[in-house]
Amino acid sequence: MLKRGTWPACTASLAGAVLMGATLTGAPGASAGAANRPGGAAGRVMVPVGTAPGIPPGARIIGREARSATLRITVVLRSAHPRRLRRLATRVSTPGSAGFRHFLTPRQVQARFGPRHGAAAAVRAWLNRHHLSTRPTLGDGLLLPATGPAADVEAAFRTTIVRVRLPDGRTALLNRRAPRVPADLRRQVSAVIGLSTVHLPGSDLTSGSVPGTRACRAARTTRHVYTAAWLARAYKFNPLYRQHDFGQHVTVALFELADYANRDIRAYTRCYRVRPSVRRVRVDGGTTVAASGSGTLEATADVEVVAAMAPRASVLVYEAPLAGGDQSIVDTYGAIAQQDRAQVVSSSWSGCEPLAGAPAVRIEAQLFQEMALQGQSMMAAAGDSGSEGCLPDVKEVPARLAYSLQVGNPASQPFVTAVGGTAITRYGSPPVQSAWDQTPAGTGFPAPFNGRHGRPGRYPGNLVGGGGISRMWWMPSWQAAFVRGRRASGARCGAPGGTGCREVPDVSALAAIGTKGTRGYVIYGTAGAFKGRGWLTAGGTSLATPLWAALAALADWQAPGHRLGLLSPSLYRVARSDPRAFTDVAAGNNDYLAGPGRRSQHTCRFRGRLDQPCYRAARGYDMATGLGTPRAGDLVTGLLRERPS
Repeated sequence: MLKRGTWPACTASLAGAVLMGATLTGAPGASAGAANRPGGAAGRVMVPVGTAPGIPPGARIIGREARSATLRITVVLRSAHPRRLRRLATRVSTPGSAGFRHFLTPRQVQARFGPRHGAAAAVRAWLNRHHLSTRPTLGDGLLLPATGPAADVEAAFRTTIVRVRLPDGRTALLNRRAPRVPADLRRQVSAVIGLSTVHLPGSDLTSGSVPGTRACRAARTTRHVYTAAWLARAYKFNPLYRQHDFGQHVTVALFELADYANRDIRAYTRCYRVRPSVRRVRVDGGTTVAASGSGTLEATADVEVVAAMAPRASVLVYEAPLAGGDQSIVDTYGAIAQQDRAQVVSSSWSGCEPLAGAPAVRIEAQLFQEMALQGQSMMAAAGDSGSEGCLPDVKEVPARLAYSLQVGNPASQPFVTAVGGTAITRYGSPPVQSAWDQTPAGTGFPAPFNGRHGRPGRYPGNLVGGGGISRMWWMPSWQAAFVRGRRASGARCGAPGGTGCREVPDVSALAAIGTKGTRGYVIYGTAGAFKGRGWLTAGGTSLATPLWAALAALADWQAPGHRLGLLSPSLYRVARSDPRAFTDVAAGNNDYLAGPGRRSQHTCRFRGRLDQPCYRAARGYDMATGLGTPRAGDLVTGLLRERPS
């Protein structure tokens, strides 16, 4: 699972004081009065879009961004009918609804739910007048990328862009004032993404005789691992393989903010004797292994898991630069939706829900609805920090937030299938499993706890499957129908009475890293962060997610039109009608602050008992492992049984 360290726009007033008290070199930005006066040759009144981001605790301004530096931004245009978009995406995805699986093309989606007629042309003309070059729209017309020197970007949006040094030593860009656009364009513009790169992704992937693909000796003899053949048997992929279903004629899109080395993928697929089609799709210029840091581990592992579990599926790796932050995120999802080349979309990148930038989260939600309308199955990792999804950011956020119960974005979004994690405690077909809660020596997030308020003074850091209750999204109807009266209050997400909040995850699969007594995945890499190691064990919900994406590819091959769309509604319906489709996981918990069998800082009620870790795995749906892990043969049969209405 990859995390996105961010800081919200509504930061405490202290951040504003830091901004106001900073001394900058270079020419000052436009005054507030000047920003409100008619500007430019067109004499337009400028009005703000959103708010300026705050500075994370411990960060400091180090100077003005160079006027000649090239900046990439994305102007987000408003959908003409956002509510209709959400309603139709729900109908298309829900079994039994009128229009179930009656998918639209990107052209049809843009015509019905894109920006209003002429909006893109008007905004493009305004950007061009400020010497900013624009590119074709993405996201079915909702995203308008632009590029230009920092001086022209500042002049266009009436803001000042500075460089800040963050507590981890990294430097980032930050706009001191909210961007402004002409008043006559304000109704067409939803947000401006890319003026701040404080919200930057980072990687925390943990590395360390059947008809399915068989690994070479080097992979099989790697310590503490399951090869693809073992996983295929455990999760019952083999009945599908026996039907000669290997995902042919289906494409899986991988959302990545990092690159991989071709030679590593070739070595892995040669070991498994498979020849999948793997191609890059560069977004915003793409990226390189040298610029990817630890993200190379993630991108490589994602490709390898899909290639081994769905060996005849095509893989498109959508890559954007890590340094682009929120702009790279929305542009990449926008490209996947706009091009519509893949039936399945898998993302192993995410972050603490309340820290995700609000404009980016809103446009992500619309893009995921568009994917559902087009029949694309969107899946995202639930995270590796358990029920305390912000805890890995403990050095950069207030303690009250770091230690609170939180989930990750985009897994918490309703039009995404969230994938949690398990550990296999006894191998079989199906295996015996528990919720993933592991502290391998030398791994895990460093947790500098302070010992106060019942928190441990020291803790080595857990690796735990993400899960819990969203503070942003109401519970979708398909989840509410399954959990019924067991859902939590809607107070956390502001839902009306009788409506709960979205719960995460939906499903799960193996996420453990291989150590003594526990087995994980085996991957191969030498480039970048692999440092030449070759075969090694790895774990994380970021590997459980491409496993589920591979399963979706096998299901799509048998589906009419090779598309099933958003899987979550059908998964809950199949779980209710055919318990054989899932292996229920009823052991363990996903409390990051409590190792297995230990008391937690947080307390939840479980079977009438108080002071229980949040959240425990239990019979049926739970917020540690969701519906459980797949029995692929029965599950695909159930998914195909749900026919278009």
